[in-house]
Amino acid sequence: MTTEPTTQPRKRTGRAAVIAAFLWSLTAVPVGLWQLLDPEGGPFSHELYEPTFTLPDAVPAWAGPAALIAAGVLGLLAARARPGLWPLTALYAVVFGMLLSTTSPIAFAGYICAFLIPLAAAAVPVMLARGTVGRLVAAAAVAALLVVLGLTGVVDYAAVGDFLRMLGARIVEIGPFMLVQVWIVAGGAIWAALTLSLLLTGREDRPAPAWLAPERAARWGRAAAWIAFACALPYGLTRLTWLTPWAWMGGPLDSSMIDPATRVWGLCLGFAALAGGVLCLGLTYRWGVRWPFWMPVVKGRPVPPKVAIVPATTVAALFTFVSLPFVALSVRQDALEMVWAFPFYVWGPALAAATLAYAIRRGVVAAR
Repeated sequence: MTTEPTTQPRKRTGRAAVIAAFLWSLTAVPVGLWQLLDPEGGPFSHELYEPTFTLPDAVPAWAGPAALIAAGVLGLLAARARPGLWPLTALYAVVFGMLLSTTSPIAFAGYICAFLIPLAAAAVPVMLARGTVGRLVAAAAVAALLVVLGLTGVVDYAAVGDFLRMLGARIVEIGPFMLVQVWIVAGGAIWAALTLSLLLTGREDRPAPAWLAPERAARWGRAAAWIAFACALPYGLTRLTWLTPWAWMGGPLDSSMIDPATRVWGLCLGFAALAGGVLCLGLTYRWGVRWPFWMPVVKGRPVPPKVAIVPATTVAALFTFVSLPFVALSVRQDALEMVWAFPFYVWGPALAAATLAYAIRRGVVAAR
């Protein structure tokens, strides 16, 4: 683990949160108008939209989109709120991050990550090889293996192509709805960042709290990173049982009943979860500060803080804000095993804390 001293406070971070909140509020108006003018085809009428809470039947259909438009207009002013008004920005974070969000973004992100696992598996041997010759040999070996898998029928590349076309068509079909869902989660993250900025700004005339010191942040950040890592284990290890005769997923499964496509997707999802857990540890160990030896070109160089902070913050926001909708959906569908298999309600906040500690250590966040 490497701890770097905190440098001069980055006021640009606070300005970026203000600008992002202002721009997000601007977009709330057209999104609300879309739903208001097209109540049947709007983003909140989509077949995939399953909110955590629904409005009572007595509330007219136009009230929801009208409230969204009003929130956007108010948000233009709230984006410039003084530190004492942080409860208002926090309310925006809760409403848009947790009450209007659904589980669709996390499901979409999970399958995208699962799709990337085979690509990562092919790239890892090349990246771990030493020297140019070693990498060329590794790349040739991977290419030869892929050809053999195709010739022997282990991998049906025609079926893979059909699946990719189907996946692309589905993404295009649900694209507008998914963009609005991402917009909602992004809004929660933006308003949460603005709230944090206001809280820190409000302490400018007071000494910084001890927990913001880089050496203290290194300790609680390490604990948070390991908690986030542990949250990836239940689902990831459960999926790995599909490699054994004792397959499990919320209960024992008959391995012979799992078709190959389902097995491959399940294992890719499990590996994606475990890989995400390992990446959480990068926020507290040396390879999160300097590129490791297996990274071509950049190995040994400092990792730009935003390379780690931006994706980690994005994932932390996604996990945190979908946690309530996910638990609600699990309860409604009587699938309580998913509550412990996907502990987003712990994973998201723990990853957010680890990311904050990393930002403090790298000098991106400071109390003053």
